[in-house]
Parts: sequence; structure tokens; C-alpha cells
Amino acid sequence: MLLRTLTYGLPCLLLTACADAPDKYRDTHHLELPPVLPIEHTNPQPAVAVDDLKPKSALANLMAFTDDAAKPLLTLKTRPDRAWEMIATALKISDIEVLDKNQEEHFFRVRYDPDTSGKDVGLLRSLLNNNYDEAEYTIRLKDETAGIIVNASLSKTDNQEVGEDGSAELLRLLHKVIDEKIINREPDKKTDN
Repeated sequence: MLLRTLTYGLPCLLLTACADAPDKYRDTHHLELPPVLPIEHTNPQPAVAVDDLKPKSALANLMAFTDDAAKPLLTLKTRPDRAWEMIATALKISDIEVLDKNQEEHFFRVRYDPDTSGKDVGLLRSLLNNNYDEAEYTIRLKDETAGIIVNASLSKTDNQEVGEDGSAELLRLLHKVIDEKIINREPDKKTDN
């Protein structure tokens, strides 16, 4: 009986004694406050440009594009599945025929003619500007630390002459469509009639 009383009574007694202790950790009025330091601007603030006042898209930093004359580089700074959807949407918007695609192997195979890729290209202009033939291109998505790297290359180079590779034009078109129609698209404006 004594053992049972000690087993249950002692912990209850200790808990009761601790409950009446003052909470010295919640009282912070005696703590020292950090000093207030003046803010000094050593560099004058640049004037705000009109373009800076426009609301930026929340997705503006989602893509990086470097374009040298030979090989542009398109990087999508997002998850692989979102990058896949962005490329698929850009191809659909551009009316580029997708021949084959495999998300597990990260590639699209498309039929593309760089001379007639723009929506505003007329028949006469497409006949005069015939630098490239329609060909099959492979668009590959590669996951790297900087993001998803998008590359384009000719699928079959047997029938192509030197200099007829339009893969750089394909990457430029994908960048333009993703930038203007997916990331920084203007909201639909309804007109009152």
C-alpha cells in the first residue's frame, strides 16, 4: 500500500508543485532591445522606368534564354512535368505537328518548317523566303541543376544539306511562344458592345 501511494502520489505532488512556479521565461520586459540604426543610402536610387511600373508576371523568372547566332539555349526553371506541359502547349499554339512524344524519355518528335512557322507569313513571303525545308526535329528536355534544358536537333540528317538545320529557329519560336503566350500573356479583355 505504501509503495502504491508513493508510485502515484509522488508524481502528482511534483506536478502540483511545478504548476505554482512563476513563468519567468514569458516575462521579457527586462530584456535589452537592439539599437535602432540609421539607414544610409550610399548609392542614389535610379529613376523608375515606365516599363518597371507594369505589373510583372509571377512566372517572369521561370525561363532563361541565351541566343548566340549558332545555337540558342532555352532553360525552363521549373519541375520536369511542368516544363513538359509548357513545351506541349507551345507546340500546340504554334500549330507544329507532333509526330511522336514520350514523357518518360523526355522528347518530342515534330515536323517543322522554319520558313512558314509564323502566323503572319503569307504564301508569297513563304515562297520567297525558303531557306529551310520542312523536316523532322527532335526536342529533348534534360533535367540539370540550372533547370530543364530544352534542345532541338534534326531527327534525320540524310536528306538535308549543310546549313539547312532549322533547330535554332525552332528554339527561338518556342521561346517566343512560351514568353508571350504562356508566361507573360495578357489577360483577355472583354469589350462592351
